[in-house]
Amino acid sequence: MSKTFQILKQQGIKSALGYVVDKKAHKGGIYRRVQNYMMFVSLASPRRGEMYDFLKKYHIATTDSDFLTYFINEYDKIKEWVGSSSFHETYANHPYPPLLDPKTLDYTRISPQVAWELNIPLPPYYKFMYFGSHASGNRGLNHCVLTCGGMDYVRAPTNVKTIYQEYWNQILTHCTFAPCYFGYVSVREYLDNEEGKKLYALIPSTKALNLVRDPISVIKSGINYRRKRLKEAQEENLNLMLEPDFICENLVGYNGFDVSVQQSTFGNEDAPCLDVVQGMLQYIFTDFHDTALRKSLINLKDDSITCIDMSEIVGEKAFETMNALANTFDFPPPSASDKEKLAMSVSHYEGFLPLVFKIQTPSGMIKLHLMDNVYCIDKRIYARVPVDEVYLDQHQNALGNFLDITSFIFQQESFLGRIILCVEKEDFEILKNHTTLCAEIREYFLRFIPRLEQQRKLEVSKQVKESDILAYFTQHTQIALKAKAVFDKHLSFLRSVRPDIIESWQYYQAFLKICEEMSDENKKEQTHTKE
Repeated sequence: MSKTFQILKQQGIKSALGYVVDKKAHKGGIYRRVQNYMMFVSLASPRRGEMYDFLKKYHIATTDSDFLTYFINEYDKIKEWVGSSSFHETYANHPYPPLLDPKTLDYTRISPQVAWELNIPLPPYYKFMYFGSHASGNRGLNHCVLTCGGMDYVRAPTNVKTIYQEYWNQILTHCTFAPCYFGYVSVREYLDNEEGKKLYALIPSTKALNLVRDPISVIKSGINYRRKRLKEAQEENLNLMLEPDFICENLVGYNGFDVSVQQSTFGNEDAPCLDVVQGMLQYIFTDFHDTALRKSLINLKDDSITCIDMSEIVGEKAFETMNALANTFDFPPPSASDKEKLAMSVSHYEGFLPLVFKIQTPSGMIKLHLMDNVYCIDKRIYARVPVDEVYLDQHQNALGNFLDITSFIFQQESFLGRIILCVEKEDFEILKNHTTLCAEIREYFLRFIPRLEQQRKLEVSKQVKESDILAYFTQHTQIALKAKAVFDKHLSFLRSVRPDIIESWQYYQAFLKICEEMSDENKKEQTHTKE
């Protein structure tokens, strides 16, 4: 006799149905919905209706059983908070008011999934938040702050709820690190939808940093951006049997723009493409969205936002700027020994490094990581830079398991001042006893690294300059006028708080002059037509 039938005979149909539903609720669908319905049915009638009306009032429409369980158990506390004077005084006009008091909430005892439904702001355990557009120095800023002990809490490339959950988990995971370490929330994409608005509204009031850049230089970086396009490199599946020429010639590609269908292409072009301008102007998810993003961050106050130009974190200026930011945002300043590292360009080997080579040995597979030592910050960081973005696997003992073997193999600290060869500690235990294999590795990379540098220089020679972009606008009047409108919206906030930065932009001012001349020319043509 099945257990379901036993329950039916002994306890009745309601208990048997409940057993079946609980057993299969993990599959979702009708079982999950019935489970949630039965949870409410089990409540006393007045209580059931009251809770239903509450969920409806605050637009909570979820079938998640974990949320409903939490909600039912905490309903009295939720109801008390929502009825308090503090709630009404603080959140009367807030579009997503928190349904539990953030000041008294134990963030470790509520899941981010439940917190999202209850409009709970992100845990406030970080020094500041950063917002801005792509190609404005994000990677450089990240490098500078990491050097001071900072961790970048970044979005996950998925739906908004998951982004919120990732922020939440990153913050709570790393907020217990030693005082010399700190975190900051990074918002670099603009999500123009209802869930995006909610995400931004759940970032609490805090100090903020807005990194900005001359829009013409932003376009230059977007066009020149190098992506790994070689499949073996993307999949971390290179090996020493592949010729250096083959790898280096096919390693990187550039974004493009198909004018015929008005769509961007990613990483397939052999050289930078000026038509990418058109894609950047229409894709404000990543580019030219600072004012829209600022408006969505409704808890920030203008006087809490520090705006700096990208030029302030480049080269020799970076050390002084980071000292100033450390004072503003109350984090440890860089040490004098960091000055040289802060001045390094983090995009020097963009698209080229890191590379992972796999080698099969009698004792097992090992991986060789050829990488740029600019990303080797401290014992928390095991850094790798894949196709599109910098990913930092941040945990306390990562570099304890990650060894720089450059000196062991080559008897020198690095190549070209920054290229190093690394392995996992367990792989080194295999490698160090294979003299012949070490000799093969040495011979291969002594050929490969100079060839890689040769290719890097070739790709640099292909790069477009700001003057090329200005010439492109001069030849494409309608695109230039569209860019003017996009830039005007993008820079509205900056113009209201730091007009001096905009006035200092050489190429943007030249662009405005081009647009002014186009406008004058249009007026002359219109006058001539009327005559």
